[in-house]
Amino acid sequence: MTRSDQLEQGESAMSEPLQIETSLEGRSVCLALCGELTYATVPVFDEHVADVFGPTRPCLVLDVRRLHFCDSIGLSALIAARRRADLAGGRLILRGVHGMLERVLHITGAGALFTVLGADLDQIDHAAGGSERA
Repeated sequence: MTRSDQLEQGESAMSEPLQIETSLEGRSVCLALCGELTYATVPVFDEHVADVFGPTRPCLVLDVRRLHFCDSIGLSALIAARRRADLAGGRLILRGVHGMLERVLHITGAGALFTVLGADLDQIDHAAGGSERA
């Protein structure tokens, strides 16, 4: 994808594109985020969350180990995804929180809204309330 293609897809000249990889992990769907979660990339994130979350996979894991930046709009999108999970009777788990996102979650108090786990799949299955593997 060329830089002009990225700009046409709503990316600003200052932000890095957001890449999202989807995988199944037991009763969970994992979205691995790579890049920046910003005003320009939140629509892509929201679309992925809407597409994957549902009753057959009640737990959504957001792997943020490769997320380099998250602005206030990105934080709002994470909170909205958590709210969506709650309303559907599911869970949202953040995996691999580090650096600036860790600091933002701490400073704003938003970290208390999320279940934050390491990379261990057993932790995710236990937090999701099941032991099934994909």
